[in-house]
Amino acid sequence: MGCKQCKIWLTKHENQNNHLTTVNTSQNSSSSSNHEQPVSLSNQPNSQKTTHREEKCTSLDNLPVELVYHLLDRLDTDTIFTSLYNVCPRLNSIIHQYDKFELKLISISMSHFHHICSLIRPEQIRSLTLSDGNDNVGLVRIFLKKFRMESFKRLHSLTLVNINHNEYMIKIFLSMTDQLRKLSILNSSEIYNDTIIDILMTSCGKKSLEKISLHIEKNRFLSPTIIWPDKCFLKEIKLAGICSLALFRNILLQSPNLKKFQAYDIDIDDEWIDDDENEEVEEIKILPLVNASNIISLSLTSARNEMEKLEWLLPQCTQLNYFKYLNIYDYHMESIYESDYSLIEGERWEKIIYNCNQFEFIFTIHIDDESWNVHQCVNSFKRKLWQDKNWNIAFEQYDKILLIYSLPYAHDAHYYDRSILFSIPNNAILSIKSFENVTKLRINMVTLNDLGKKIIGPPRFSNVSQLILDGQWRNPDTIDSIGSLVCLSNITKLIRLERVPTSIFRTFIYSLINLESLTLTTYVLDSMNAAMLQYFKCLHSLNIVQFNNDYRHFVNVEPFCAMFPQIRHLDIPIDNLDSCQYLIERLEKYLISIVFRFPHNDDDDDDDDDDDDDDDDDENAELIEWAQSLQQNHQYRLRDGDIYLWFQ
Repeated sequence: MGCKQCKIWLTKHENQNNHLTTVNTSQNSSSSSNHEQPVSLSNQPNSQKTTHREEKCTSLDNLPVELVYHLLDRLDTDTIFTSLYNVCPRLNSIIHQYDKFELKLISISMSHFHHICSLIRPEQIRSLTLSDGNDNVGLVRIFLKKFRMESFKRLHSLTLVNINHNEYMIKIFLSMTDQLRKLSILNSSEIYNDTIIDILMTSCGKKSLEKISLHIEKNRFLSPTIIWPDKCFLKEIKLAGICSLALFRNILLQSPNLKKFQAYDIDIDDEWIDDDENEEVEEIKILPLVNASNIISLSLTSARNEMEKLEWLLPQCTQLNYFKYLNIYDYHMESIYESDYSLIEGERWEKIIYNCNQFEFIFTIHIDDESWNVHQCVNSFKRKLWQDKNWNIAFEQYDKILLIYSLPYAHDAHYYDRSILFSIPNNAILSIKSFENVTKLRINMVTLNDLGKKIIGPPRFSNVSQLILDGQWRNPDTIDSIGSLVCLSNITKLIRLERVPTSIFRTFIYSLINLESLTLTTYVLDSMNAAMLQYFKCLHSLNIVQFNNDYRHFVNVEPFCAMFPQIRHLDIPIDNLDSCQYLIERLEKYLISIVFRFPHNDDDDDDDDDDDDDDDDDENAELIEWAQSLQQNHQYRLRDGDIYLWFQ
């Protein structure tokens, strides 16, 4: 017999399926021969017709271990320990032996963090994410006290998010095991010293390490002075920032196994020789790249290179199978870059990417010449090569801006505005999939007048989960217009930084049934308060920013707590500690983290610098004393006069 806990768990999660199965079985039995016995799936004690085989199918503790492992492979760690653990002793035993956990310690409560750490062993973890950001201040310090990094013998993937403490980073790098295959570091505001950089570069030379992703302060790891490790075994490199050609040369030279490379761009200017400017250097040629023929995938995600330089670079990548070239910037602002019209000459592209099986691109071109023929340019991308490889393109024109891109759109973010021209291939399936990669959409609200009545069919941006709304909110029909572009039930994150109409915006917020994150200004919050909004769903995060730093407008905490009684992560401008205490006491049932941002003295008068420093010290001392006096179990951190708290 299966244990009682397993049957309860199965009944809870599969009751509807079992009911349907029983009904279908009863219907089938009525039409079967008299020699066949109807199958009963009932768990009642008097059910004597239940076979041993059926018992195993309805009880977790009778399932083969391999099948349970298959189930665990498809569940995240949090679900395993909150929903499956303690269902029955046998399942607990299997979970204790399971060694493919992907542990993500990010945006987690302190109590849940301690709970998971008490149940899991280092050798069970295959993938680990550590975060020390605003949502989990102090987490890494506690984690390193609980575990020795050397004990993670089976760790294949390590992701470090917003860890600014140099000592912790050094400790982690020096303890990396020889089993690690992938290393990712995400920190846009890092303050690492040279020692960390040197240790990290040395770690990149480990034989087991195949992939690295460094999304750190722009260009920090991309200057020619970085010493790349000798005999590097990396197969895939992702860098945030513009990579110098000298560094790219060194990476290729020291990484003979490298197959995939991604950066914002490769800066060729330092070595490029412009023959037009100096006729005397015609005989001097830029040196070719070593090992470039090994690259099969190259992605330049914020590219600025002219076609002439690409014609030098790409032919050296003779095995290139995939190329991404995204030339994206805000086309509502004057570009600091001179447009290169040759980028949109399809014939020239054919000569350098004909070996590629996949070519994804976005070109943003400023049209300075009024006589320039847009349609002639677009037709150059419809020749035989493009048709043979099934490379479809679309184009949009905005006043003096031309946007040409491959389909599906190759970037996860898009800005929606009113275009003069919009052309897309007449293909129903392609039209539906054109923007399937877009998950972040910014909308110019001025363009939405009666849009809901003009667009027929499913939303154009069906996979968008993050929505940014700019401009004046016109009328109640705006909600329908937004719904014609995106699926409102998919929106989990909303950003609105300008004033809104009270009742209309309240209706809009309620229509976002799966909303998890809000970023608002104090002005928008005032409008929501005036509309008497009460959002009783559990909101994952709420970030309140001050729209104008010259005007200090803080949150009135009493109505705020009534508006959002269930918040997990909160970032809020506030002007006194009494309000801080009130917020914590009212919201502590769900609160995991909170950032209190206090007014700062921005006076630049040099004569008052010493007095300002003394005032800052006094304010910090007051904040520390207050934080230490909190009754709730917590960790805290002070930074730039603001206080960050992580709760039990």
